[in-house]
Amino acid sequence: NQTERMASRSRSRLPAGVFLLPAGLLSLLLIALPLLGLLSVSLFDWKLTQPGNWRFVGLGNYLRLMEDSHFWHSMAVTAQFVIESVALQLVAGIGIALLFNHRLPGLGLVRTLFLAPMMIAPVFSGMIWRLFLSDDFGIVKHALQLAGWVAPPLWLADPAFALHAVVVISAWQWIPFVVLFVLAGLQVIPSELFEASRIDGAGPLARFWYVTLPLLTPIVMTVAIFRVIDAIKVFDLIYATTAGGPGDSTETISYLVYQTSMNFFDIGYGSAVATLMLVVVSALALLMVRWNSRTELARVHK
Repeated sequence: NQTERMASRSRSRLPAGVFLLPAGLLSLLLIALPLLGLLSVSLFDWKLTQPGNWRFVGLGNYLRLMEDSHFWHSMAVTAQFVIESVALQLVAGIGIALLFNHRLPGLGLVRTLFLAPMMIAPVFSGMIWRLFLSDDFGIVKHALQLAGWVAPPLWLADPAFALHAVVVISAWQWIPFVVLFVLAGLQVIPSELFEASRIDGAGPLARFWYVTLPLLTPIVMTVAIFRVIDAIKVFDLIYATTAGGPGDSTETISYLVYQTSMNFFDIGYGSAVATLMLVVVSALALLMVRWNSRTELARVHK
């Protein structure tokens, strides 16, 4: 009987393994092999300007990277961009979602139109805003001059403003993403909780702080994880607006990988930067997911 049961279990497990095999092979082909290739190339001194002249250097590219002030500057720019853009997206997204969570005439159409920026490819949104912010014929400069600002700054050509301008463009495109998720979370919160808090004398701010925000925390943290990861690897928006300039004031880590590999043809060093970027993103995502899981577990136990 035991033998028959074991044979029956093996037969029942066989179809699952067969169905999972294509997915496993596809993951190996599309994920594992490119990562292995990236890691392998990062161990070589390989420049396309010197064809055939490549040599194994082990961790030499990584040691060079640790001493490269240009790399650390790109890391600092990336960190500033991530903090500013994600914070702006979350704060504005939650506020707009609270506004949209009311039944007002025509609000359905407004919600639909509000999602439009998210549908645009980042490179196209960058090109659109580059025209808007142009110093020659930009509509933003013209509007500010009509409002009384005689000499507005060169938003994308001034090192003091360029990164902040890109942050605003990124927020314009991805605030709808935050609104979409937060609005879905707001609509599943039982209305009885708000009624009870209102009866207890809680005002709008107290209801938001003690009722709405705690219940939205898992959704907000999940959205934050997605937005942080996406912000760390931003490239197309930088490419379309400032090309890393002026100078290197908007050169993020992804753009540094592009510059090193595609413009300077230093494939080995560029691969090392990309590998380290992958490790940082993976570690940060793991920490945020674990923190979110522990927070959710603690909330359930309460």
